[in-house]
Amino acid sequence: MTGGGARATAASRLRLVLAGGLARYPQGGGHWACFLQYLLGLGDLGHEVFWLDLLPSRGARDQDEALIQIFFRRFRAWGLGDRCAVLLVDRDDEQDLQAERIYGVSRSRLVEIFRSADLLWNFACGLRQPLLSRFDRRVLVDLDPGHLQVSALTWDLGVKDHDVFLTVGTKLGEPDCEVPCLGVAWQPFVPFVYLPMWPLSLAARPEAPFTSVTEWTWEELWLRDRVLSVSKRVAYRAYREVPRNAGRPFELAVNLHPDDPTNEREVLRGHGWNVVDPHHLAGSVGSYARYIRRSRAEFGCPKPIHRALRTGWFSDRSACYLASGRPVLIEDTGLSDHLPTGQGLLVFRDVDEALAGVAEIDGNYERHRRAARRLAEEFLDSRNCLGSMLAACGW
Repeated sequence: MTGGGARATAASRLRLVLAGGLARYPQGGGHWACFLQYLLGLGDLGHEVFWLDLLPSRGARDQDEALIQIFFRRFRAWGLGDRCAVLLVDRDDEQDLQAERIYGVSRSRLVEIFRSADLLWNFACGLRQPLLSRFDRRVLVDLDPGHLQVSALTWDLGVKDHDVFLTVGTKLGEPDCEVPCLGVAWQPFVPFVYLPMWPLSLAARPEAPFTSVTEWTWEELWLRDRVLSVSKRVAYRAYREVPRNAGRPFELAVNLHPDDPTNEREVLRGHGWNVVDPHHLAGSVGSYARYIRRSRAEFGCPKPIHRALRTGWFSDRSACYLASGRPVLIEDTGLSDHLPTGQGLLVFRDVDEALAGVAEIDGNYERHRRAARRLAEEFLDSRNCLGSMLAACGW
């Protein structure tokens, strides 16, 4: 068994396969940082970890192979080149090891890795049948609570093909959380940080902006007769007046196309936001970390579904801000029921509370900067969080 921050002994060392999608999104520095921390954190605990990347084919061999080359180049740079493979799939919903193209290891070696694995951690139902059946113990890792469960009411995502269910929805199963549990027992965890990746940074200049890195989307989901927004556009538009009223710099690294016909960039700028390209400024793990360090704090607006259903969601991105000594000011999703707030991590529920939070951070910056790091060390350290996640899986 491995629990808490204990390093695995020879007898307790686990073999884990982690399945997700990195190759498809090489320009997402925050996306890569999130999943690299699983690999590095589990390795630091003494476990043997293998990453299986699922890449839907673009239909053009040169495009597919360009993405695959970037993927392996990055994994080698992190010392993980011998612990990964890419499965190039023609269709996400029909995965068959005999039919798909494999890069990085031989087919027979991959079969043996699957056979000998103690655990599969399957992120967001990315790995499907019949591949799932090759693993003895299958764990679903949910990083988008509410979105995944409501979607599963309409589409067969293979949720019940798993044995254990982990979620960053820290309130799933509680009376005031409205996320449908789908008849399974969800085990909550908080997003963690692999602290060696995030040294405490020097204090940011007073004129440095409050920032965040986000995607601009328009999607909605239906839950019975209720429309739920999963749009960061809707989330930030509810607080678009904050920069002008706060009288200080705010910035969003958001993926708005230069020729965006909706004029969203100009709307944001008209309310005092500086808008930058995340793929340019935060397109690798290194540049993502630098972007966080040059920020004064994070101003985070979660998808509205998280507040509407009280998922208790907290962002892996916010965890990186905290570990870097950057305070986080975020709309409350119920997360304050499970993480300490008020020092380093502050929550708001309306524009007035958001403005009060900005003033509090700027007025007591050094105290909040130090508290942010302490919170990351005490509550978000991968050594402890991953141990608890493994314990929830029965190890």
